[in-house]
Amino acid sequence: MAKSETREPRQTRAIEKKKKIVQVAFKLFCEKGFHHTNTNEIAKEAGVSTGIVYHYFKDKKAIFLAVMDQVIPKFDDDMIKQLHLSKDRKELEAFLSDIIDKDVQLHEISRVAHEEFHAMRHSDPDVAEYMNNFNNQFLSSIAGALPSLGFSISHPQEKVDMIYHMIDQYSDSIVLNKREKINYDVMKKLLIETIFNLLDLDVFD
Repeated sequence: MAKSETREPRQTRAIEKKKKIVQVAFKLFCEKGFHHTNTNEIAKEAGVSTGIVYHYFKDKKAIFLAVMDQVIPKFDDDMIKQLHLSKDRKELEAFLSDIIDKDVQLHEISRVAHEEFHAMRHSDPDVAEYMNNFNNQFLSSIAGALPSLGFSISHPQEKVDMIYHMIDQYSDSIVLNKREKINYDVMKKLLIETIFNLLDLDVFD
């Protein structure tokens, strides 16, 4: 069945309906995975008709991408402000520790959805493009903000990219592939130390 053109809600009630659809979809994707969830289930649990779902989203993949917009953290002004205030070594260490903890929590909350997302990233061009665009914007924002925050480092784009992927790999290791012989508190401390070394700072002085 051909789907009609989707519309962006403007009224408060319509905005809340769309938000509810995304929240329910996230819950079901986490519980069952993307491929084992259908739009009828999403509509039923959100308390709307299937027609309403397709009114806002052209297909299930569009819902999935909207979920990613909610789940994936943004490098917003508040985070930049917090980084700007973290001039003391201990404060900056605590800031990085908090970022790492939040990334781990994100992986834990959305474990099934996270695994599904990574699988789709390798099999679906739209999801791959979405993630590539996000990474480019997200990491460029961080790298671009560093000089104004007093961080004078060489190759900021490359180093920020490395830091991002190291944190993500650490979270994957804890949530998806935890090993008994690994002390993750020690690994986290080493990760923070490595980040400070990349930023040409001394964390343990």
